[in-house]
Amino acid sequence: MEPKNVEQQDAEQATIVIKLMDKGLFSQTLIGMFDFDLSQIYFMKNHSLLHQMLALYNPNSEEYATIFGYLKVSISVVCTGDEQIQINEDDDTTGAGDSNIMMPPQLNPEFYQVRIKIFECQDLPAMDGAIKVLGVGQNAKTDAYVVT
Repeated sequence: MEPKNVEQQDAEQATIVIKLMDKGLFSQTLIGMFDFDLSQIYFMKNHSLLHQMLALYNPNSEEYATIFGYLKVSISVVCTGDEQIQINEDDDTTGAGDSNIMMPPQLNPEFYQVRIKIFECQDLPAMDGAIKVLGVGQNAKTDAYVVT
């Protein structure tokens, strides 16, 4: 897209919105979207965002803080007098470069730390003795376990 005669103030306040839609015959549904300021891209190296994975969110969903998909994009923003770069196809087919995913501020992932202590147990009593006495499940075997 190459808009012409854009005022500087309008360009500084512009927003890029990327939407992924499920388009049917009579309706279309938003799957996910990502938005950022035009100036954010312009102030990056070479005024471009190359082969970047975006996490898509859906503000219309009840679970608006959930990731609804991922999309890899390349965007270049240039003004008069800027050198335009060529955006080439991404050669990385392994997905190794996809670890740095841009997350919108609406997605607030929660991180948890899990502490586990493992103890070794030996000679635990048989826990299925009552089942054998009743004659049910003669070959039943229930191992003892610990719940913390």
